[in-house]
This record gives sequence, structure tokens and C-alpha cells, in this order.
Amino acid sequence: MKRPSIHQLEVFCRIVQLESMARAAEELGVAPSSVSMQVQELERRYRTRLLVRGPRRTTPTPAGAALYERVVALLQGLDAAERDIAQLQDGLHGTLRFASSRTIGAGLVRRVLQVFECAHPEVDVSYSIMKSSQSAKAEVLEERAEFALVGRVGPGWPLEVKPLFQEPLVLAVAPGHPLAREARPDLHTLAAHTLLLREPPVLGHKRVLGILEDAGVHPRVLELGSTEAVKSGAVAGSGAAVLPRTTIADEIAAGTLVACSVTGFRPFRTVYLTWLSRSPLSPVAESFVRLVQGSAADLEPLPRSA
Repeated sequence: MKRPSIHQLEVFCRIVQLESMARAAEELGVAPSSVSMQVQELERRYRTRLLVRGPRRTTPTPAGAALYERVVALLQGLDAAERDIAQLQDGLHGTLRFASSRTIGAGLVRRVLQVFECAHPEVDVSYSIMKSSQSAKAEVLEERAEFALVGRVGPGWPLEVKPLFQEPLVLAVAPGHPLAREARPDLHTLAAHTLLLREPPVLGHKRVLGILEDAGVHPRVLELGSTEAVKSGAVAGSGAAVLPRTTIADEIAAGTLVACSVTGFRPFRTVYLTWLSRSPLSPVAESFVRLVQGSAADLEPLPRSA
């Protein structure tokens, strides 16, 4: 009896994972009728119903659940074989599949990815910049990404998590802002100014306020909903922005923002690597992560205990 194709099995797995034939078709870039046909061929092959198509979601039958469990193991084995073969070949091959939260993607990752693609033109890249760390995590959990770079992790994440580096948060102001003319500003100087921060809990919000609280400094704090809003407010002279250094590199180079060194003010945010615990990183992913770490080497190093 003819065996099902790998493509048919992959289509079946995506339907089970997404609980929708329409969403699976959209993700795979094929017509819904094509996805339906693949399922029908599988059901004819096994002479049983594999999926229950409900009004809101599609779920596997007991036979479908058993098939799904076996197929997932099979596909993981094929992925492992691909990684092993890639390691035996000269150079990197395969696909770099990862996600990041927006502030990480807009800063360091964008520059590192350009370097990586120039060095490894034979590697395909599938990269998603997500609106939050939670969204980037979901890309890994749903296996659309092999790993994610995020700025925030929470308790109970069903993923492996590793801190990669600490990135300084920089106080940035417009060239005409009074702080740009201060020769040696310190923490107490900030009390007379407005600080522009991302809303809690992102981008070291708690850490920034903790530093100020410990020093007895209470500036006016304006919390904004996006990094771009914080940058725009600083460029417009509405206050002093506290942002990761890599996210304002272009503005500093263009002269629309000035980075201020404030004595006693050294906040930072940690960038984490997260991936599925059952799937070791591929050689392609490991190479990219090493490049990210190398490019961040001039940033604040992680403490030995981290």
C-alpha cells in the first residue's frame, strides 16, 4: 500500500496545531481545497476519519490524535537528521527561523541579521518581529519559529530560557533640551525634568523607577505605549527618553537625539533566548545566536552569576 507523503503529513499536523483547515491553508500558502484534498487522501489511506470539522475549530478523532503523535515524532526525527547532515557539510545550510519582540528586532537584531545574510547567502531566513515578548514566545510554542529573542520572561513558561546579554538603557534628549547642555548631570538633575518611559512592565520600567526611588529623586514620569512614541516625544523635546541603546542608534547618528551620561543612572534590560526544550538548536540557529552575542559584546556584560 502506498505510504502518505511527508507533505500530506505536514499539512495534517498544521491543521491539528492550528485547529483550522482555513488557517493551515493560509499559513502554507495554498488553497483551502488543496488542504481538504490532502486530508481526504489520508483518510482514504487509513480507511478512517481523522478530523472532526466543527463550526469553530477542527479537532482530531482518536485515530487522528494517534497519527498526530507519531507524525510529530517522525518530523522531529527528520529535522534532527537534517541538522546532523548540515553539521557534516562545509558551511551552513537550511533555514534560520526565529522571532523577536519589536524593540529587540528594531535594534540589535536588524544589524546582526544583515551581517549574517551576507556571510551565509545559502541560508534561508524566516524572521518575525512581534509586538511583544508573549507574541514572540507563541511563535516558538506553535513551532513557526525555532527560537525567539525576548526582553521579558514570566514564571511557568513551557520553554527553555537563557539570558544572552544585558543592554544599557540610555537617557536620550533632543539637541535643544536643557540636559543636552549639562556638563555633568547626575540623578538629582533629573528631578526637574520629564522622563519618557514605556508603560510597565516592559523595557526596565521597574528598574528605572527603582534607581530613582533609591536616590530620592522624583521627576515627572510620562508612560507611553510604544517605543516609537517615546522616541518621537524625545525628538519633539517633550522630555528625556529612557530606551535601549540599539533602538536609538539611528537617531543619534542623524543628530535628532543626544545620549546623556548621567552619574549614578545605569539602568539596563536583559535579552533572553527561548526555545522548545525538546528541540536542541540547529547549527544555523546556534551560529546566529553566537553572532548576536558577539555583536553585543561591547554592551553591558552579564554578571557571572546570571
